[in-house]
Amino acid sequence: MYKPTFKTNANNLPILSRAEIDRIGECLVEDFNPDAIKEPTEIDIDRFITRYLGMTQDFQYLSHCGLYLGMTVFNDSDRVTVFNPDKWRAEFISAKAGTVIIDNSLLAENQEHRYRFTAGHEAAHGILHSAYFARMAERNASATDIMPMVQCRADNTRAFRSSSRKKSDAEWMEWQANCLSSAILMPRSMVIKVAKKAARAGRSVNAGLEAVVSTFNVSNDAAYYRLQELGLVPPKTQQSR
Repeated sequence: MYKPTFKTNANNLPILSRAEIDRIGECLVEDFNPDAIKEPTEIDIDRFITRYLGMTQDFQYLSHCGLYLGMTVFNDSDRVTVFNPDKWRAEFISAKAGTVIIDNSLLAENQEHRYRFTAGHEAAHGILHSAYFARMAERNASATDIMPMVQCRADNTRAFRSSSRKKSDAEWMEWQANCLSSAILMPRSMVIKVAKKAARAGRSVNAGLEAVVSTFNVSNDAAYYRLQELGLVPPKTQQSR
């Protein structure tokens, strides 16, 4: 398995530019499925998580209101908080290190694109941030309230799209996970190839966007933002989620 190397800060938090994350995404996809980096195609994100990364997938309700869509567990814990809708209360479950938990609400048929991006986001945490949480565990070995996991809110997609004005480690981790999820689901060179081919064919004004959506099985917003990152479409005045 390809294991990226990168600089880190004193807390073992990666120091990465968007371009570096794009390179990591392409290397991961090429190692996982060499054909996908030659001929643009949908990335099997579930297989990527379980077979390639060797992580465990679980599905729970993470809140009563859809506040959290995903969670990555870094250290063995018997205090992972989930929501039990039958009893209408929060409960603790046990989970092993390397577990990705996706909120059950994303299993609905109309949530496929959000599910895929969330799964990629949690996989990205596992790839980039294990050393960070290991360092936190070392520093707080005697504490009982240290969270051995990262919980990802439903509003993270919008809030952490830009790298500007990031201050905390948590903010940087969310930005990095969003970027790497996008880079895995939509590898840079393949997106450029698909968008330019569609534009040359001139099927419609939004030919490139439509081609990226259908080729990689992502949402319109995710595809538009990816094309915007790569300078292939102009920025929107107000970007929806």
